[in-house]
Amino acid sequence: MNAPAPAPAPALALRALHKSYGASVVLRGVDLALRAGERVALIGPNGAGKSTLLDLISGRQAPSSGQVWLHGQRVDGWAPQRIYRQGLGRSFQVSQLFGTLSVRDNLRCSLLWRLGHGYAFWRRLAHLRAVNAQVEQLLAQLGLQEGADTPAAQLGYAEQRALELGMAVAGPARVLLLDEPTAGMSAAQAQRMVALIRQLCAGRTLLLVEHDMEVVFGLAERIAVLVAGEVIAFDRPETVRANAQVQAAYLGGLDAATA
Repeated sequence: MNAPAPAPAPALALRALHKSYGASVVLRGVDLALRAGERVALIGPNGAGKSTLLDLISGRQAPSSGQVWLHGQRVDGWAPQRIYRQGLGRSFQVSQLFGTLSVRDNLRCSLLWRLGHGYAFWRRLAHLRAVNAQVEQLLAQLGLQEGADTPAAQLGYAEQRALELGMAVAGPARVLLLDEPTAGMSAAQAQRMVALIRQLCAGRTLLLVEHDMEVVFGLAERIAVLVAGEVIAFDRPETVRANAQVQAAYLGGLDAATA
């Protein structure tokens, strides 16, 4: 009999991840594994270590100990740009855009690496037909055609968040880290962002930090709950919702209709 085929490596795996600042311990042995193409929400109270965890995954900080694996390649200790080229994209709580560049040129910059052009100062971007075609498609998906030539800094808040999402998916990322993508939005704006995430992130692995439980339970296929630097639950939304430890630590203070 033939041996069964080995299980595919997780798209993203965290193994015994610790982070300390002197005597202050922020993360305490975090273990997570995300399957290719699945959407996982990371939730927890303020100060739980969620943004620090994203920093460790994306290379902005180095772990005190433990490992980060991306598509079967160990990447902890790598520079952020090297991890990006390995297939990891990230959005931030505060939008990170090229404010003086137009919306169109922000998207062009993100597409260059994925299409193999790199940043060649002698090549006029307007002549890159494949880049331009994909930029126009993204502008339509994002609903930003009318403001395509507007400097990114002049966009409204929700439009800037949409542009940042577009830049994340325009690059080479197969795994995306989204840090509170609907924070500060009205209910209608949040619904629009959720729809964009579903559309633009289809087929990609998504780790989403979010406080809006309606967004979390509407998007996530699994939910990881981080409390005091430890993952206390990682399961399907309905199982996490019913978890007594999670209710006591985080969800108990929320209205049952949204929790």
